[in-house]
Amino acid sequence: MSKDLDALAFCPELVSLFSQTKLRTESGKEFAESGTKLGLGAFSTINNLVILKNLFAHVKPKRTLEIGMAFGGSSLLFAALFRQAGEPPAKQHVAIDPFQSNHWEGLGVKALERSGLAGYATLHEELSSLALPKMVVQGDQYDLIYVDGSHLFEDVFIDAYFTAQLLALHGVVAFDDCRDPHVLKVIHFLRRNRQDSLEEVDLSPFRDDQGKSLKYQVAKKMGRTQMTAFRRIGPATRPWNAPLRDF
Repeated sequence: MSKDLDALAFCPELVSLFSQTKLRTESGKEFAESGTKLGLGAFSTINNLVILKNLFAHVKPKRTLEIGMAFGGSSLLFAALFRQAGEPPAKQHVAIDPFQSNHWEGLGVKALERSGLAGYATLHEELSSLALPKMVVQGDQYDLIYVDGSHLFEDVFIDAYFTAQLLALHGVVAFDDCRDPHVLKVIHFLRRNRQDSLEEVDLSPFRDDQGKSLKYQVAKKMGRTQMTAFRRIGPATRPWNAPLRDF
């Protein structure tokens, strides 16, 4: 096992996924690391998963939520962390992925089943723009949320709007792929317009390298890190007459 994967050794199924250069579904559909088909780029990086693992230990969530399941990497991580914490399976982790059964042919769900972690997770197979408002109406609350679904600006903005309402006070929401211009635009909005309720989290202590790599330090200084996180410190929504600051 590579040193980078040591931190994920508590979940063998997750580690094994990183040894694959391609994944094949039962119908023969293939996802390769390189090639013409949608690749394993839809899979969370080791570094992202390590950050999420360390955030989990810091936040000690009762419930977690993710947008975008795909191959099941982050779902495996959260479910395995609840198991490692000694929690009985009670569907503590919720994933939203409208394409899990069709495009991904259930790869994420099957990974959970193979690892004996299915009891810790629930899947909503609908667009996050439809699923999240229902959760708000139901009064659902999550302590740790991972946003890694559609990267279109409008979709990420909707995800940010509703996850802020679903986030428990002092809970953390993390956005992946923040170098993408669509995602980064939403991050700029949150930084400029939600400071009273969402405080940006310094993720350096949650990285394996403690944020010491030069590449990360430059990206952080430019506000263009791969992952950006916010802690809820105030009201979930803004007043109707809140000013709009340029972003």
